[in-house]
Amino acid sequence: MDHQPDATVAGLAPALESKVFCIRNNDPNMNHLYIGSGLDSRAWKQLGRWLHKGTHVKYFCLVSCHLKGKSMSDLCTGLQYNQSIREFEICDNLLRKAEIHSLAPFIRMNPNLHTLNIEGSLGACGVDLLSSALMGRTQSIENVSLDGNCMGSSETKETFDTFITALNKNRELRRLSLIGNQIGVHGCTSLARLLKDPDSKLKSLILRHNCIDDKCAAILAGSLSSNVQLNNIDLDRNERVSAKGLMKFLQLISRTSSATIRLMVQWKCPHSTDKMSAVLKVKINEPLYNMAAQLRANEKFPWSDMSNVNILLDRSALDWSETAFFYGMKEGVLIDIGVESGEWDQRFPWCDAVPTALDINKAIPSKMSGIHETLASNHTLSSLGYETALRRNFLHGKVLREFLEANKRENKRPAERVKIFRYHVQYNLSVEEFCEMDAVMQPHILAWIGRALCVTDDGRAYLTNPPPPIVRLDATYRILRAAPVICGF
Repeated sequence: MDHQPDATVAGLAPALESKVFCIRNNDPNMNHLYIGSGLDSRAWKQLGRWLHKGTHVKYFCLVSCHLKGKSMSDLCTGLQYNQSIREFEICDNLLRKAEIHSLAPFIRMNPNLHTLNIEGSLGACGVDLLSSALMGRTQSIENVSLDGNCMGSSETKETFDTFITALNKNRELRRLSLIGNQIGVHGCTSLARLLKDPDSKLKSLILRHNCIDDKCAAILAGSLSSNVQLNNIDLDRNERVSAKGLMKFLQLISRTSSATIRLMVQWKCPHSTDKMSAVLKVKINEPLYNMAAQLRANEKFPWSDMSNVNILLDRSALDWSETAFFYGMKEGVLIDIGVESGEWDQRFPWCDAVPTALDINKAIPSKMSGIHETLASNHTLSSLGYETALRRNFLHGKVLREFLEANKRENKRPAERVKIFRYHVQYNLSVEEFCEMDAVMQPHILAWIGRALCVTDDGRAYLTNPPPPIVRLDATYRILRAAPVICGF
């Protein structure tokens, strides 16, 4: 008698009969339950009763079921006591306050639930109730996907903050997907709190199709300076992230050398056609506005007020707050300087935009970085998404991809070696850095330089072309000449 269809599930679609009655019989082979539609209110209530008693269903998915009010309440009356379900997914089913209120006890009480996926279904009140349910869990959830719920919009700022606080309590959280949630500066600031938490075990953060720009990228990159857990932050399809934003992540995974280069700067005298020039020294990792003091000290430089001074390189407007490394400047590069925007229009009619004026009063000197800071860089982050690191407008894209690839290895020594070699030997050697470092470390650094060019080195992770051996020999010679103590002389 128990194996015959029950009158209370007369609204059950024929295609679901076998599955649902396997649930009723607690069939040990019935581990996955997927329901699209086909249940009436009586069927939902009966299914909830059977899931209450069931011990074998591990995965429960509801897609486009149009569960509302009483139907959701009837299902969850039994579902809330289920302890076998480990993965729960509901998509394309609007969850208003009443529906999420019915579902919340199951999310809060199931100790074995490790994956929660609610896609395109939550409103603001639903996020609040979900946050309360996550906050009340005694066992941490590991995988949360809340794609397409507009959680980061300007109307839900406080709601999103509460949600991040609730996630922070789930110490075993490994993966968080927030695709298409309109996350911007405020949302990234909230996420930064989660990423800065030393107890966070989050490995993957997926932020595709949001409102993330360069300011957001700086916030996220800044929050990862001490994070040794997160290896993937997927920023694909965030078109507002430009080369400036990508530079923040490159600086995160490998600090730029503090080597000094000389730049040729020229300007036209205000009341004549004469051109004047000067050679300035600048550290490649410092903002270009640090040249201002040298310019003002030059007796031939006509402008004491630097707030209106603009710069141009190879017909392109430059930002004073960026570094020489960002623009790929090499020794002896020529920079033009002018003041009035009309002057730029006359001398450089091809320039599309007037360069940003320098506010010298807001200039903040950057911190020097050397080899020891490269060693202390983030060697864990290994992915920014498939498309993000391939942006063609980023001058240092190959180096970024190379360093991300190097970070994938469990053994971090090859990654450290590649970064040191690229930044501090091949591109811009700063002998002073070698002289100032701990003498115990110096022989190891030299050994890394030697191994970095070895074709048979298993630790190599080059995406760019390996340099010729003469680079290694030249760098080694200059280091030894500046610091002979390395060899015991």
